Amino acid sequence: SRQLLTLINNILFLSRLDAQMIEIKPQFTDFAKMFNSICVTTWDHLRQPGVYYTIENPYEQLVIDIDAQNVSVIIEQIVANACQNTMSGTVRARIDYIGDQLIMAVDDTGCGIPEQRLSTIFERFATGANMGSGLGLSICHELTQRMGGSINIKSTEGKGTTVWVTLPCRSSEIIRK
Repeated sequence: SRQLLTLINNILFLSRLDAQMIEIKPQFTDFAKMFNSICVTTWDHLRQPGVYYTIENPYEQLVIDIDAQNVSVIIEQIVANACQNTMSGTVRARIDYIGDQLIMAVDDTGCGIPEQRLSTIFERFATGANMGSGLGLSICHELTQRMGGSINIKSTEGKGTTVWVTLPCRSSEIIRK
């Protein structure tokens, strides 16, 4: 039932994107706390025994001008993909802020994506190694582009995947740990 609900929500979200109903509304947000919270919440629903989950966040506080709601969607989708495709090893989520760019990355030691599928992985209904709906990365790609950023992926079948997103933004306060 959870997978069906996710599929329906993703289809509805894509419909809203197509209808230009999703607006990008940046506002200053403490991204350091938000990132940790989203990762932990997503992991709690998808946690696999034998998988180690870790967050690398060098900030006590990172207040940046972003669209928190839509960036949350991107983080949730990428973290969920990593969790669903990793049966042992690690899922690592990390962030950094360099030169007015927010960089988010999620690495996993999961099943990876076959090389021939990487060129189309951000298209709707394109799937990696699993039998997911193929909508999550498409949503991330469209949202990232609307925010003026980029999303990239590197994967080796049988060894894991790294997905990273770079978004332009400006900071108002940075406190490192």
